[in-house]
Amino acid sequence: MKTALLLIFLGLRPAWPLDKQSSDMSQLGQSRSGEAATQDSRKAVDEFNHQFIEGCRNVDPTANMNLWAEDGVDLLPGMEPMVGKPAISQWLNGLSAQMKGVKILQCDVDWKRIEIRDDVAYEWGINTQTVSLPDRSEPLKNEGKITLILRRQPNGQWKLALESWNNTSRLKTQ
Repeated sequence: MKTALLLIFLGLRPAWPLDKQSSDMSQLGQSRSGEAATQDSRKAVDEFNHQFIEGCRNVDPTANMNLWAEDGVDLLPGMEPMVGKPAISQWLNGLSAQMKGVKILQCDVDWKRIEIRDDVAYEWGINTQTVSLPDRSEPLKNEGKITLILRRQPNGQWKLALESWNNTSRLKTQ
C-alpha cells in the first residue's frame, strides 16, 4: 500500500487498483465516455485525412487551404518554412499556376500511425504520387515520408498545425 501511495504522490498511476470495487466502477464509467470521444475524434481525423488526399488528387488550392490552422507551419523539402495560412496560401496559389497541364494520376498516404491526445493528433505515413507532365511521355512516381500534426479548433474541426515530408526515392518514370 505504501508503494501505491508513493506512486500516486509522484503523479504515477499504479498498475494495480488500490480498491478493486471503486477502481472497476470508475474505469468503467471513464472507459465508456472516453471510448466514445476517442471514436468521434478518430472519425474526424479520418475525415480530415480523406479531405487531405482529395485536395492532393484534385490540385485544389481552396480545399487545401481550408485544412490549415491560421498559425499552421509547412516544412517542405528544400524550402524555407512557411509560417501562417497567408504564406501557405500564397505558395499554393503560385503552385496552381505552375501546374498547368499537370495531371495527378494517383495520390495516397499509407498512414502507419495515428495518435490522438485530447485536442492534438499526430500521424505519419508513406505518401505516394504519380504525376503526368505535359512535356514527358512517361508519368513520374514519387514516394516519401509524411508527418502531420493536427489541432482541434474551438469549433471542433481538426486543422493542420504542421506538415513535414520528404522524398525517400528519386522521382522515377513508371
